[in-house]
Amino acid sequence: MDSTSLETLQHSFGNLRMNHGNVEINGNMPSSSSLPLNGSLTGVLPTLESSDRVSTLGSSNTASFFPSFDFTEILRGGYGFGEPDPYFLAPPTWKDSLQNHVSFFSENPFLHPHPEAEAIAATANLLGDGFNMGYDESFVGFLQSNRDKIITLAMLEESSKHLQALILMKDPRITKLIFEGAIDNIFQLMTSQSGRYLFQKLVELKDKDMLQRIVEKLTLSDRNIIYNASIDRYGSYSVKKLIKVLQKSPLVNEVVKALANSFWDLMINQTGQHVILECLDILDSQRNDLLYVEAIDKCLKLATDEKGCGALNSFIERIKGPRRDQLLEQICEQVVFLSQHPLGNFVVQCVLGLQNPAFIQKICYQLRGYYVKLSMQKAGSHLVEKCLKSPGLVHVVQEFLQSNQLVQLAKDRYGNYVLQTALKEVKKASSYGALHESLVMKLRSCHNLRDLNYGYGRNILSLMAPPIVPLNRA
Repeated sequence: MDSTSLETLQHSFGNLRMNHGNVEINGNMPSSSSLPLNGSLTGVLPTLESSDRVSTLGSSNTASFFPSFDFTEILRGGYGFGEPDPYFLAPPTWKDSLQNHVSFFSENPFLHPHPEAEAIAATANLLGDGFNMGYDESFVGFLQSNRDKIITLAMLEESSKHLQALILMKDPRITKLIFEGAIDNIFQLMTSQSGRYLFQKLVELKDKDMLQRIVEKLTLSDRNIIYNASIDRYGSYSVKKLIKVLQKSPLVNEVVKALANSFWDLMINQTGQHVILECLDILDSQRNDLLYVEAIDKCLKLATDEKGCGALNSFIERIKGPRRDQLLEQICEQVVFLSQHPLGNFVVQCVLGLQNPAFIQKICYQLRGYYVKLSMQKAGSHLVEKCLKSPGLVHVVQEFLQSNQLVQLAKDRYGNYVLQTALKEVKKASSYGALHESLVMKLRSCHNLRDLNYGYGRNILSLMAPPIVPLNRA
């Protein structure tokens, strides 16, 4: 293989050379301060001192690019190789401008023909000419010797890219070694800013055995790994990717079951609720049934929760099948309570927005006797306006006609907008012409009509005035 194409990944893992089980750096054995290969790895990575840097990336002496660096310090940097802690936060990616500099990728014409060829060519540079073995054997040997270090390499930006490129080679031995090195720390991999991309590459292989082990690791652990991953910024992307890959596999049922067990906690979490919604968007109603049952059971609690309210509205817009009617019926049964709740009324508005005539009629019918009261509330006034713009309009207007608080409603800071909407809507529809006339007459008959000359009431008077008919000129 062309030696000029085997330089790049030396920049991530160091200039490594195998020599009887030990690591040789740039032709020399490690110093006494370095560790042997059994349990350690010594290479070269950049430090932050600008005096140690070499500005020219085109040098043939790769080792001169970077000062000496003990890779073991990174590998022992607290990344957590035991069982994942539910509150574990993946460490930030180590940033260094020279380490992350990739101009040499674009300068190598060998990397341009095809995206996959680019990735494989980049991977070919991982060990350079430091191994005197075959091409694939170099990768296999390196991964076998450093299996316990793979999870840490996966969480570093550049080395994660190289591991992803190794997977694209589609060598079963390499893929298995990477997977085995990551599976025991799957939570850390999924929640790492760089590691999540390696996780996505692994699940995209759609290997049944690998997917089975991933699902078992996420769902059978008593540490509730899938929940903690779902509420993590990067972990949520990993879980959503897994759901997408498994959408036609029986394994997805285990994922949905695990999510259903944490339904309430996920729905009130700004990140976690998107994992639930991903299930609704991708999976059919049969696979989502456990989530539907949980939503029906907890809909009233969610509707009155500051974070759960919006999540429930999104759920209502996506639910399908017979469970949809059950959920809407549950909301209709509590519509009087919800309509007067500062958060719950938004859920009622969401149901009205579905434009389902049967449920609109149920809601508008059950709210009779509450329209005047709701119209003088900030949130309730929006709900009444929605009723006025629906087929249930007649229920609202009839209550207004029977009320002795019409002038008070017209003067109210919120109620005047509701009354304006009522006058406009009944006038707009020819079938409600009689209602418009009755409403105007009701307002004019009020003994305190003159009070409308001030404040918000003037908006109502302008709508009550008869249209001015222009005179015909001879």
